[in-house]
Amino acid sequence: MKVLVTGAAGFLGGYVVEELLTRGYTVVGLDNLAKYGRPARTLPDHARYTHVAGDATDKDLLYELSAGCDHFIANAALIGGVRYMKDLAYDILTTNNQLVGAAAEVGIRRRGEKLRKVTYLSSSMVYEHHTGIGFREGDEREIAPPSTAYGFQKLGVEYYARAAWSQYNLPYTIVRPFNCVGAGERHAPHTSTSSGDRQRMVRGHVIPDFVERALRRENPFRILGDGNQFRTFTYARDMARGVVLAMESDAAYNEDFNLSGRYGCTITELARLVWGRINPGVPLRLRHEEPFPDDVRVRKPDTSKAEEALGFVAETPLEAMLDEVIAWVREAELVTAQR
Repeated sequence: MKVLVTGAAGFLGGYVVEELLTRGYTVVGLDNLAKYGRPARTLPDHARYTHVAGDATDKDLLYELSAGCDHFIANAALIGGVRYMKDLAYDILTTNNQLVGAAAEVGIRRRGEKLRKVTYLSSSMVYEHHTGIGFREGDEREIAPPSTAYGFQKLGVEYYARAAWSQYNLPYTIVRPFNCVGAGERHAPHTSTSSGDRQRMVRGHVIPDFVERALRRENPFRILGDGNQFRTFTYARDMARGVVLAMESDAAYNEDFNLSGRYGCTITELARLVWGRINPGVPLRLRHEEPFPDDVRVRKPDTSKAEEALGFVAETPLEAMLDEVIAWVREAELVTAQR
């Protein structure tokens, strides 16, 4: 079977490609390399993998690459941390709408051929204004829509998916990753802020950012807000397995799934855990800074639907994730320093 994956050279996309190849699929990966330049992780050298450097908003290119594909994983998106989402709000909204629109249109054009469905990558940010714990699929349509352009657009992805099914009978699956953790997320060259404060948005997600600053022995250690924000974390290989299970499962047709690890902690606990693994025995002092107004207080989903329908459980402990990221950041920083 053949699968088209957009955003294939990105952080999560690379893991998804590897998971597909491990399962015996033939894969076509499309990525314009705009965020990182050269791929953050080595592209697979595999007889069943073809990488294409190109724009996933190019409908003609997508249509060409989707020929003979059984599945299409629409993964490409502009994505980053909270400062990234704030400073590039317009670009995120417009570009990501173009990406999902192109994916849905090409899927519609291919319906009735070999293509079985489109699997869309949404985000935990659709639950931005959820105030409870253990939120479930469907809650995103019962609460206020997200305030951030990124969260709002990801909710829009889900409406694209359902609208294409409603009008054109294009089957879909929606997956919502929660705090994916793994190796491969590097500095994004274009993400300097208007004030030039590049260091504060060096990486898209909290763990690689904390690891880098702990390696520099930043003490006092800056965290946004009171540090009581709660997050669950999901190992990237577990997440990729969940995405592929959702793609291939008959039980996933026209369904949506929260994909998340079982374990989590507060941001303060995370900072102390990262610091202790890198600087054992060194006392840590915290410096609290003004949080972003849209920072989500709690991300702790109910994942029972994915477990029951897909057999998906992500049990990799946070400590194991941290060890991989620490090793990756150490290596990446060493390579950067030697250039």
